[in-house]
Amino acid sequence: MPLQPSQQALQKTEQTRTALANLLGAFTGGDRERLAACYDDDVDWLFLAPASVFPFAGKRRGKVEVFKGFATLFQSYRVTEYYVEAMLADGDWASTYSVGQMLQLSTQRTIRLRTGNFYRFRDGKVIEYRGFTDSLDIVEQVLGRELDF
Repeated sequence: MPLQPSQQALQKTEQTRTALANLLGAFTGGDRERLAACYDDDVDWLFLAPASVFPFAGKRRGKVEVFKGFATLFQSYRVTEYYVEAMLADGDWASTYSVGQMLQLSTQRTIRLRTGNFYRFRDGKVIEYRGFTDSLDIVEQVLGRELDF
């Protein structure tokens, strides 16, 4: 007989989906106050991308530090498109594969990116985040040229 998830596990997964939808809606809508409410005060956050090109990337601990990173992101880029191609949720964990487009404000270049994102939630708030993108592709777009190796 196959194992069936408990009602409690199903409820936890649904809560995680709802929290993720709220987070993504706040991010794509540019609602920074609502976005801040989606993060735990002691969130453990990491976005893997070269910090020399993307100073908002790297490891950050705590909501204050994460939002310093977001402030840097929003000073340099305007998110013009963002959608989730795939989402999985199980208990407190969720992951997304997302496609986005940003306008680099200093050059007016359109930057297209794909990201993998992994979240862990507690009480409807993100307590852990890990994200990554194709760093080489996005660096070449930001620089406006292919890198020669």
